[in-house]
Amino acid sequence: MPTPVHLQDDQQERLWKSVVLTIAAATLFIVLMLRLFHLQVVQADTNKRLSAENSMQLRVLKAPRGRIFDRNGVALARNRPSYTICVLPYKLKDRDSVIERLCTIRDSSGAAVFDSTELAAKLGKAIYRRFDPTPIKEDASIELVSIIEEHARELPGVIVETESRREYPLGKSVFHILGYMGGIPEKDFDELKTRGYLYGDHIGKAGLEKQYEEELRGTDGQEYVEVNAYGKRMGQIEEMPRIDPAPGLDAYLSVDSRLQMVADSAFPDTLKGSVVAIDPRNGEVRLMFSSPGLDPNIFSLATELRNKFWAQVATDPSLPLNNRATSGTYPPGSTFKLVSAVASMDAGGKKIHSRMPTGCTGGYRIGTRFAKCWYYPRGHGRLSLEDAVKYSCNVYFFQVGLNLGDEVINHYARKYGLGEPTGIDLPQEKGGWLSGEKLYNERFKKRGWKWTRGLVLDLAIGQSQLATPLQLAVMSGGLADGEKRYRTFLVKEFRTRQGVVVRQTMPRVEARIELDNVVTESIQQAMNSVVGPGGTGWRSQVPGIPVGGKTGSAENPHGEKTHALFVAAAPVDNPVIAIAVVVENAGHGGSIAAPISGAVLRHFFANDSEGIRIVEARAEQKKKDEKS
Repeated sequence: MPTPVHLQDDQQERLWKSVVLTIAAATLFIVLMLRLFHLQVVQADTNKRLSAENSMQLRVLKAPRGRIFDRNGVALARNRPSYTICVLPYKLKDRDSVIERLCTIRDSSGAAVFDSTELAAKLGKAIYRRFDPTPIKEDASIELVSIIEEHARELPGVIVETESRREYPLGKSVFHILGYMGGIPEKDFDELKTRGYLYGDHIGKAGLEKQYEEELRGTDGQEYVEVNAYGKRMGQIEEMPRIDPAPGLDAYLSVDSRLQMVADSAFPDTLKGSVVAIDPRNGEVRLMFSSPGLDPNIFSLATELRNKFWAQVATDPSLPLNNRATSGTYPPGSTFKLVSAVASMDAGGKKIHSRMPTGCTGGYRIGTRFAKCWYYPRGHGRLSLEDAVKYSCNVYFFQVGLNLGDEVINHYARKYGLGEPTGIDLPQEKGGWLSGEKLYNERFKKRGWKWTRGLVLDLAIGQSQLATPLQLAVMSGGLADGEKRYRTFLVKEFRTRQGVVVRQTMPRVEARIELDNVVTESIQQAMNSVVGPGGTGWRSQVPGIPVGGKTGSAENPHGEKTHALFVAAAPVDNPVIAIAVVVENAGHGGSIAAPISGAVLRHFFANDSEGIRIVEARAEQKKKDEKS
């Protein structure tokens, strides 16, 4: 009986599979034999030496952290080489003997470099990470490194690691923008280890260093090195694979380091506050200064020195770690009258020359309350809207508040970015607070306070809201621009070490202001009068440039001097820079804050390429107008 066709097919298929498996097994066996021949014959001498007196160690190659530059290419954060004396716990055979030998090392002045108690504590903890280098002396001098290298045989397990430390050339003037680096706490290490961090690594703790940690940190590489019986590295093993580290991306900011230095010099050393300047046309932050500050280089010092400074910082009542530009909240004071003025014209139908029914006699009576007009007891009389802004008359704006109410005024405040974060690319930005019946009742419900009609007087003159200096700069720019409000940002782009642009920040419109041109031109005129002759902000004048601004003195709940405020935009009819200055407990904005603004604006228009271009164009246009 003949074999069925389907059985013949099955036999052929099994035969084919057997042949394939046989070939695969033979190929694998040949590969293994060739590898064994290579290791045992070709590399016999090398492997004998490694096994006899050395070991092979996987060495992590730390990626250089990305640098940070200002808009002109000036380095704000970079890396410097540093040596760290470490111990390899698994190579430490006689801990007490090594500690004893280390404690005999003296510096150039004859003082002991190491302390036996500290060494014992560090090496005691090191047993839990036997294969990780444990630092025992950071930022070591070349002299100390030389001594360690010379006595390697007497110090088994003690090695020298080369690393980089962060360096900030401009010091405290850019501290609150850049932030600082710090070690990873023990409680966070297990979680961060899954993201590639190693024991002893540093991480961004504040500012841009924290905000853009992933972009700046880069990717570590690795290589295999020979390590002798004393733990000393003998060099790379060429036959083993090596992965080169990938440097972090370089960040290029919108800030101008020159303006940072001007603000630092102009701001009184003994006072607290902030100076912020933005480009209202796109949201770029041109300047962000907060006082008091710290030199971020102290966080790159060796642990013992860093801890000493940290103890002082932690107990400093002036809170120098706080970035007052984004987390300091203050009543906007009379600077808010600009918002009330816009609301009065756009919603209330008032004109730049409109007057209120009741003239200023030094105050305004509502019910049993007599609300005073700041420091002018005799009163301003019946002023126009422009003069009410120029001379900062409270009584005029009390009546604006009563006419419009809190909801209408707050509608315009939100147009200019008050009451919400600006979206700046920094951690922990505060959004401020807008007062009004609903918000007031919610905020003070536990105290039993309720909104009354008379509170709109305080709202209209900026004494019941809270805003950050950054928000005030955005407000000032929006008032003068009259069209759009942009999200603020610090990082313009990221580039590779070769200069290739990887990512750019594109301007983002947050709100369209959409006001009638007449209203915008009127508020520009009123702002310009403040900085003009007789105005409260004349100290912020810039030769050849029309500056618009507004002074303010915000009440301090602690009963000390008022906070001094000043906001400005220039040129006021087509602004390229908007600025806000807040000086805590300093008095009047015109005498304290306006001069700081003036110093920054004058430097900008005298030294910035765009500022110079605008000055020259204005001068040329003035000549043409005079001829015609």
